[in-house]
Amino acid sequence: MQEENPLYIRTEQKSYKEIAEILKQYEIDGITEELIEEFETSYSETPQEFELNKTAMLLTALGRGDYDYEEWTWQPYSNGVYSFDVEVYDEGKMYTNFLVGISALDQDELDFRNIQEDTSGVNWEKGTGKRTVTFEWNGNTYCLEAKAQNDWFDMKVAKALNKIIMENSNDKRLFYTDDGYQECIIFYRDKEWADSFQKETGLVLSEF
Repeated sequence: MQEENPLYIRTEQKSYKEIAEILKQYEIDGITEELIEEFETSYSETPQEFELNKTAMLLTALGRGDYDYEEWTWQPYSNGVYSFDVEVYDEGKMYTNFLVGISALDQDELDFRNIQEDTSGVNWEKGTGKRTVTFEWNGNTYCLEAKAQNDWFDMKVAKALNKIIMENSNDKRLFYTDDGYQECIIFYRDKEWADSFQKETGLVLSEF
């Protein structure tokens, strides 16, 4: 993912309505007419020198979930996509929220339970140290270790989780793409779906 917002010459892209129809074919839900209109207006008002990928922008919104800033809580959407900024807003629940978001991609197959995050090894002033998150799944308990790096997400956690998932799944795994900036957009699908999705949307999907 890029650390700085690049400037490009804007290229021609499909309308948000056309993109929405494509995403619906790939079982991405939650798209409303109001959301499409909101994004079309926002895109038309964005300076032309900024190259923004409409598909990635729409997926980011669909996968962000619902934050309650007064109660300091977050609930994921269950619509086939999960997205988060790798410079994490809720640093204290960084990996708890990650597991909850992944679980929402398929609540039957990814039924992670009893998620517990241990931040006792973090030096909050320096933003260093180690932290762990444990969870129960399919009768087993797993522990993921992360390197503390201020409010930045350690992508090795996602890689370790994907390895666990692949060991317990016949064909599905975590695929991800980004928006060209700091957003990580994740799907739980099989390779056939991922290959078809890439060709249809132009987004490059990678495995953790």
